[in-house]
Amino acid sequence: MNTKIDEIFDAIRVLEDKLKKEVELEEEKLSLNILTVKKEFKETLIHYLWNTPLLHYLTAPIIYAGIIPAFILEFFLFLFQGINFRVYKIAPVARKDYFVFDRANLDFLNIIEKVNCFYCSYFSGLLGYTMEIVGRTEQFWCPIRHARKLRNHHAHYDRFVAYGDGKRYHNDLKKLREDLA
Repeated sequence: MNTKIDEIFDAIRVLEDKLKKEVELEEEKLSLNILTVKKEFKETLIHYLWNTPLLHYLTAPIIYAGIIPAFILEFFLFLFQGINFRVYKIAPVARKDYFVFDRANLDFLNIIEKVNCFYCSYFSGLLGYTMEIVGRTEQFWCPIRHARKLRNHHAHYDRFVAYGDGKRYHNDLKKLREDLA
């Protein structure tokens, strides 16, 4: 990649870091306000169950059955990372950075809403955790961008070599791998 593009990517990373810090500050302010929220907004369990549409009851088993493949995926990622990342000297992904279960502390949620939030938090965390492991693996084995633009990609993708740039691929592969240590 040329230096101008590298400079732009570096500037984007700096701006992303600044944005993350600003969002964190806003979230801290919000969490202080949330502590003052009372249970007055909590819907009783009976009222919640009574007002739940029938289709929600019928689809819930399908939704919650996803937990089984999710646990299998997480176990596989544990093994995959524990073995392969050690062999290839890739820094492990910290699980705790992706799984956040703080919604259970919200007093205005009833027990079913808290379970639902736990489920969604788990899946969102699992997918983020998976993307980071896949991103590091891809950077090690195949750090080449695709010919067509992707709608969404992991954080490592922007550092990859442009599609068709064989010279840069062979020149940069070692450094891209070393960056993962």
